[in-house]
Amino acid sequence: MASEPQPRPPVPGVTPERREAAVERLSSAFADGRIELEDFERRIEIAVRAQQPGDLEMALAGLDLKREVVPAKNPAEFAVDQPRRHASRLTFIMMGALDRKGRWAPARRHLGFAMMGGAFIDFRDAVLQPGTTHIHLFTMWGGIEVAVPPGLDVDVSGGALMGGLDRVSQESGSTDPRRPRLHVHAFALMGAIEVRVLQPGAKWKDEAKPD
Repeated sequence: MASEPQPRPPVPGVTPERREAAVERLSSAFADGRIELEDFERRIEIAVRAQQPGDLEMALAGLDLKREVVPAKNPAEFAVDQPRRHASRLTFIMMGALDRKGRWAPARRHLGFAMMGGAFIDFRDAVLQPGTTHIHLFTMWGGIEVAVPPGLDVDVSGGALMGGLDRVSQESGSTDPRRPRLHVHAFALMGAIEVRVLQPGAKWKDEAKPD
């Protein structure tokens, strides 16, 4: 008597932990310069919508084959009046809250990513490299608040889909190419990003929004 075929075991779905790990790997790859913005956004969408492990594998396909970027070793990478610091490439939060403030050194290209969570990124005490530092902000169902000090050259570009982007720009008029500048590239999907000038020591909730 022929045995009846046994049912196949169910394919496990995508757990929140595996999805978060995939999103963090993609965020790190973008922050390291191993994938470009368009590729990053495409892969993130696949990871967020993933229903099966194979979907996550598709989002991560070829990631380890991308070129490696060697960090700059030049000791003059930062302003001469600032101590040498490890450059941070990524601010990442998923289903939680994160404050990045105090003395820290963003890399020339830094990614801030918030998904179903909130991030506060404070540049008032940050050690910026000479020239332009590019800050890429991306949020889905979350929010990112960015504080910049008075007097820092800041330019904000980007947009929002079913969300909001509140931006501020300030220009000193200086033509010195070594003067630190911040260019914020922001996109909010069903979330919000706000860039605001804050006085030293001021709290976000206590500072009135500009008209």
